[in-house]
Amino acid sequence: MEKGKVRIIGGRWKGKKITFPINPNLRPTPDRAKETVFNWLGNDLTGFSCLDLFAGTGAMGIEALSRGAIRIDFVEIEKIFAKNLKKTLESLEEVADVKIYNENFYKWFNQNSSERIYDLIFIDPPFNKNLIEDVFKCLKQKKIYSSNTIFYLESEASVSLNFLDEEFEIFKEKTLKDKCYRLMKVNAT
Repeated sequence: MEKGKVRIIGGRWKGKKITFPINPNLRPTPDRAKETVFNWLGNDLTGFSCLDLFAGTGAMGIEALSRGAIRIDFVEIEKIFAKNLKKTLESLEEVADVKIYNENFYKWFNQNSSERIYDLIFIDPPFNKNLIEDVFKCLKQKKIYSSNTIFYLESEASVSLNFLDEEFEIFKEKTLKDKCYRLMKVNAT
């Protein structure tokens, strides 16, 4: 991966590069991991409504848009990242319903989440902040998902998910170096 750039790997913007400010708090999902995740998802996300929590560069959400998603809400607390994401989205020939929320996820859940259900939710919180359990508590409280929603979770490989109850099931998982990439769904039982 080129410093300050990440590539869209599939869909209508395949090959386009997204530029972003170099910052130690930003760790874009590597191309190899994105390719794996979107192969798991089936590549075609036509008609999907998505949520990109902790959006950062917005690469995962933009990848979903490139593959046919029609709605995406980006939540990013860092002003510089949210501003850069807005600039990136303006550079694309965008027709989807896109919103950027420059706020922390707690505020977003409390003020904006109750009105919609998402098909795909990207969860990629800052590492070493112990936020994953809080995110899932908020998800369960606001119920912004259905029995068909897919959850993408990126975390440190060492993170324990013992707090998850039987409602959520991991159905795809891969560890690359010190990171773990998971797809989860609502358990049908």
